[in-house]
Amino acid sequence: MRNRSRRQGFTLIELLVVIAIIAILIGLLLPAVQKVREAAARMSCSNNLKQISLAAHNYDSANGQLPPGNTSGTYIGALAYLLPFIEQDNIYRQIPTNFWSSPSSAGVWWGGAWTAGNNKIKTYQCPTDRNDMITPSSGIWAYIYTSGYTIYGGYFGPGYTSLGMTNYAPNAGYIGSGYPPYCGPYYTDSKTKIGQIPDGTSNTIAFGEYLGGHNPGTRDFVGTWIGVGGVATAWGLTETSEWYQFGGRHIGGVLFAFCDGSVRPIRRGADTTNFIYVSGMNDGAVVDPGNL
Repeated sequence: MRNRSRRQGFTLIELLVVIAIIAILIGLLLPAVQKVREAAARMSCSNNLKQISLAAHNYDSANGQLPPGNTSGTYIGALAYLLPFIEQDNIYRQIPTNFWSSPSSAGVWWGGAWTAGNNKIKTYQCPTDRNDMITPSSGIWAYIYTSGYTIYGGYFGPGYTSLGMTNYAPNAGYIGSGYPPYCGPYYTDSKTKIGQIPDGTSNTIAFGEYLGGHNPGTRDFVGTWIGVGGVATAWGLTETSEWYQFGGRHIGGVLFAFCDGSVRPIRRGADTTNFIYVSGMNDGAVVDPGNL
């Protein structure tokens, strides 16, 4: 006796319906996945700023003052000084010891500390931006610093992508030491003591997100962790950021670490005057960062 059975499969219409349902479900799922991914990246970025801020506290405890915003002569920025306090002592030791006095006559960092400057440091990278993967259209900042009444920058060509980049920069206040009441903790050859910030550590920005160039759209510049010094707040926190401004890519605002170690967002388009107040150390204005 032979038994015969008949297997029933999907018709073409049923198959198309199933595919359409799957496509709809994927379409609904992707935004949720992207939101979760961005939330994780934002948390990671916030943690980076927290580590940088705590490293500055430890530097102050060890040296009696915060690191300079940048060192005249070498153009080395504050983030380089914090290397031993974020478990990057091996990179710190690649920089000759005579580069650490401020001011210094040791020569520019790309002369004696080029090898160190080519290290990638995860703590100095925002996972949302990853500017070490970007080839900018114009160049890579060798240095950024404030002096007098403006901000200066010098850059290499766009091909120097082996250099270690940064998404964070120290706060120079309104425009560095040019306007003392509105000066931030980090300016050229600064020697700020964290216990002597007149406006209080919880009211003064220490570090913030920094993209180095035009955003959104094609990035014209990115910055190096070894050379980016204090960034000014004179030009506000606008929807479109440029090389002389703080800026980030997170939804909901740009992240800043305050001198007390807390990390808080400030929305793009926040009132420029109040933004300058929270960046200055000695302006006497008390502004709730939560309202910015």
